Amino acid sequence: MGPRSLVIAVLLEALFTSTVAADTGRNAYTSRWGTPFSHVPSTRTEYHAPTYTAPAPPPPPAPSTYKHKEEYTKEYTREHTWEESKTYGPPHTYTKSYKPHPTPTLASLDDALINAGCSKFLAFIKSDSDTWALYNSARVRTVFAPDDASFDSNATTLARLRRRELTPEQQQQADLSADSQLTDLSKLRIVPGTVVQTNDNSANLLGSPQVVVSQVNAVTGDVKVASGLGNQVSLKATNIPYTNGLIHTTSGLLTNPLILTLTLLAHPSLSIFGALLAGRGKSNLATRQAQKLDFTPRVTIFIPSNEAFRAVGAITPSQASALLDGHTIVSDSLAKPVGYLPELQNGQVLRTEGGGSVTVSVRNGETFVGGAKIVQSNIILPNGVAHVVDKVLVQPIQTGAAVHGTVPGAGRAALVAAGVVAMALPSW
Repeated sequence: MGPRSLVIAVLLEALFTSTVAADTGRNAYTSRWGTPFSHVPSTRTEYHAPTYTAPAPPPPPAPSTYKHKEEYTKEYTREHTWEESKTYGPPHTYTKSYKPHPTPTLASLDDALINAGCSKFLAFIKSDSDTWALYNSARVRTVFAPDDASFDSNATTLARLRRRELTPEQQQQADLSADSQLTDLSKLRIVPGTVVQTNDNSANLLGSPQVVVSQVNAVTGDVKVASGLGNQVSLKATNIPYTNGLIHTTSGLLTNPLILTLTLLAHPSLSIFGALLAGRGKSNLATRQAQKLDFTPRVTIFIPSNEAFRAVGAITPSQASALLDGHTIVSDSLAKPVGYLPELQNGQVLRTEGGGSVTVSVRNGETFVGGAKIVQSNIILPNGVAHVVDKVLVQPIQTGAAVHGTVPGAGRAALVAAGVVAMALPSW
């Protein structure tokens, strides 16, 4: 090697050792990557690729565990109440179990009536073995029970209780207070009311039991129950549970329905309609007409008030039958409802026994029939129901003597003078 070559080699060695390696001893070098190697500058230069040791990878995570656990319960009631419990564990698995929900212990009928302040009504129904058996059967689900204050105001009932006996009428009264359906306050409050089937089976309704009807004050929400003669009792405490159903305490006993003829005698304000039905001297006609309205099953009768009759004038006996038929509707099968107020629907057309028809309309919570407003509803009859209206549905226009008890009107003078005798439909 010449002097020139030697100089170049020395320069290269100096450059390399200053940038690539550090001298750690004779002919021993360590790269900046920490790799030792030997170098003989006089003969050759060796290059070693750096080595790199990667850090150990982190350990794999533990197998995934689904720790979310959700527990909840469901309650649903039909005849029984159950509790459903679900527990969710690892993915795709859960447990599910059912158990009967604890049912609250309900009071017996005796205890519930005593606790509700109806001990005298309890004595009333227990005084007759058949009545007491009925009240403890599945046929009774709701009881309308007068409280003790109501019994204190009824001397006749108290006298019977002291003798520990019930008349047939009182037995019927007890049956009337026993509802065959489970009827809570929410059902009784439905406007304009609810038809409630009782355990009184003496009704003349083609085999259906007698009913009572709830009536609701749309403003206050107060509920009354209408029965025979149109009498009403108020509900006091409601929805009191007992083993078979519910108890509603009332302001009095319900009233047994009476046939139309007797019902009219209890309402002096309906005496003109009663006089037409009695006939006053037309005994055969009156007997047939009275029997028809008293005993035909499933009738609805719209009775004009005395004021309504006075507005149309006198009525001759010969016109009485047609007028009565014009205010009577017969539901001749169980498929046709009797016209208790809740069954009268807006737009419903009713065919009368006189061959005409009247249309029901409901406006602002009031019910009209053929343009006449129902001013007293749900006078319960053994064979149906009667309502009092403020107008005559079929106007009598006639000459001759008026039925005793009616009041002739001067407004028909011109027609009477002309000798017109007819039954005319109202102009309203």
